[in-house]
Amino acid sequence: MKTIFEPAKPYFKLLGHQKSQAGATYRLMNFVVQAEVDDGLLLLHNMTKEMVLLSQEERQALEQSPTDLPELISHWFLVPEAHDDCKLRQQLTHVARLMAVPQTGITGYTVMTTSDCNARCFYCYELGQARRPMTEETALQTADYIISHCGGEAVSIEWFGGEPLYNKSVIQLICRQLKEAGVNYTSTMISNGYLLDEDTIREARDLWNLKEVQITIDGTEQTYNRVKAYIYQGVNAYEQVMANIGHLLAADISVSIRMNIDMHNADDLERLAAELHERFEGQPQLSAYVHLLFEDKAKRSGVSHDDKRRQLLERQRQIEEKLAGWGLFKSRHFSPSIKTGHCMADNDGSVVIQPDGYITKCEHHTDSHHVGHINSGELDAGMLAWFKEKGTMLGAFCRQCVKYPDCMFLLSCPNYEECYPEMPRIYAHKLSEEMKTMYKAYLEKGSET
Repeated sequence: MKTIFEPAKPYFKLLGHQKSQAGATYRLMNFVVQAEVDDGLLLLHNMTKEMVLLSQEERQALEQSPTDLPELISHWFLVPEAHDDCKLRQQLTHVARLMAVPQTGITGYTVMTTSDCNARCFYCYELGQARRPMTEETALQTADYIISHCGGEAVSIEWFGGEPLYNKSVIQLICRQLKEAGVNYTSTMISNGYLLDEDTIREARDLWNLKEVQITIDGTEQTYNRVKAYIYQGVNAYEQVMANIGHLLAADISVSIRMNIDMHNADDLERLAAELHERFEGQPQLSAYVHLLFEDKAKRSGVSHDDKRRQLLERQRQIEEKLAGWGLFKSRHFSPSIKTGHCMADNDGSVVIQPDGYITKCEHHTDSHHVGHINSGELDAGMLAWFKEKGTMLGAFCRQCVKYPDCMFLLSCPNYEECYPEMPRIYAHKLSEEMKTMYKAYLEKGSET
């Protein structure tokens, strides 16, 4: 057995090594994912985050006589048949939360520069909300809030909207204030990419310390221009965005492309994947993934919700396999750390600042559930607790799901109860593809040393 990635330190500090039980029948823990590679079989323990490589002989032993692999038992890959995997994970999470160092400052900020946008996507969850920009006064107050609440720690900012570049001047103001105050900050952005011209990219690199941009592209030229429905007339928005992606990559800024899929654009997304490969082949800072849009549309159509979901999941798998083959599908699900929270909503170190200065904990809760204001004092403890309230497992299939160690439902989350029985298979497939990518990078790194 060869260790490719060491386990997350907190786990073995809490777990220790498992002792072998004489006469016990062993099985792989439900959280272990397998991936075949030329050298043998990769095993990833999605709870401890350890990844190992088994030789062909060890693989055969795993299938025929697991007890001949004491290291897999010691490292919790193999457990007795009656072992309660989920209970162990729950206990470890509880202890890890108790041991966690309290957050002393707010270091993660999602800043909504505006709720307005230059596109009119039919599926936007912000449809119907008031379109308002952040004022210069609020931008300066936002900078002051960050400076006074970061506790002297490094700050990460995500520029969000609407379209954040539709009000670019407030980004400039906030960053100048932070720079003058000596705050160490980096930023990312969720953008449609249309306004990321070369001058803006230079500013983003040099002043905003922009490291990554997520851009949604829903199809090739004709589909994209129809879906985005930009307010501009007589322009080819698709070509403009593609050119801007090239400029971002040239400036050493990473780009993550989100490809929203429904049954109407699945074939076109497959063509888009091929076009991304042709245009940007060999760009290590470009990645792409497929996101499903089927819930609401399935309810409005005559198609069975379950049938529609299964069809889309299969198309998603096919497209992401091609992306992976071209080196575009990067790791999005694997994080080598113990997970004790769900997202920014239950993280004491993160807030969302809206264009009017109100503070919330999630960009999906901007019209209500405010926890405070940048000009007020303490945040609302009751509302903070509401955002942190956790749900429970939704079905029996959860106990067999490899995602369980990373799965934490918040009752405040709009995606709550959107899990489905196919999740264990889908998630395991995604992880197995990422394992292959990580192993390839591991081999390449080894050949360089």
